[in-house]
Amino acid sequence: MPTIPLDARPPRLRTRLEDSLIRLQTVLRRGIQREATDESLYAQWQGRWADRRDELSRRLTAIDTQLESWEPESRSVPRLAVVSDCEETTMFGFCDESGFGPCVEVS
Repeated sequence: MPTIPLDARPPRLRTRLEDSLIRLQTVLRRGIQREATDESLYAQWQGRWADRRDELSRRLTAIDTQLESWEPESRSVPRLAVVSDCEETTMFGFCDESGFGPCVEVS
């Protein structure tokens, strides 16, 4: 009786264990591929964010220099003046109960 070559043998059914192992290997391979893809996407994102951060930094520096150039030269004159007593009638302010608290002149 002649032997049957291996290719001509009818395929046997896989066991549940073999099916589980094949699924596990497939999921593992997909996970490794997904992890590699995620790492490359993260590296691309970091590069884009670094470029954007540098651009924002340059813009903020330019805005700061423009604001400094627009700053008025005379800042020695205050807009509000603090005076001594609350006894005067032209004053508006918050005095304590003794009547000697600080007042702000409104002009």
